[in-house]
Amino acid sequence: MSFGKCMIMLGDGASSEVFTAPCGFSELTMTINIESNTVNIPDCDDPDLAAWLATDIVSQQMTLQGSGVLDKNAMQTWQAWWFDAGAAEKNVRWFRDLSSGEGGGYFQAPAVLTAYEETGSRGQRWQNSVGIALNGKPSWTPGNS
Repeated sequence: MSFGKCMIMLGDGASSEVFTAPCGFSELTMTINIESNTVNIPDCDDPDLAAWLATDIVSQQMTLQGSGVLDKNAMQTWQAWWFDAGAAEKNVRWFRDLSSGEGGGYFQAPAVLTAYEETGSRGQRWQNSVGIALNGKPSWTPGNS
């Protein structure tokens, strides 16, 4: 799958919401974090044997990260979300531009911007990076067949 087939898309908040992908990301990451607890389960037939660990899933969360050289409009979109909106939720999609048979479609959920960073070095373009935490279980919509 080529890099351009995946993207983070931000909703505009309108009643008939339109999603667009900010231009300039050169790295994207989608992570599903799973919190778990473990407990020792003793062997009832021979309590002297080593116990096996059982793992229970407690919670899950999807996070998104992006970095790159964002164009000026995209940079202002992130700044407006972070600074002007007071870290408000925004509807976000993790989109795969593939057919449903290839795993295409999108995850969507309200999300919070958890990190925004600008980094510059003399002789280079400014780099931007963002971190996003989806708030709750994302819905999945498959792509076209």
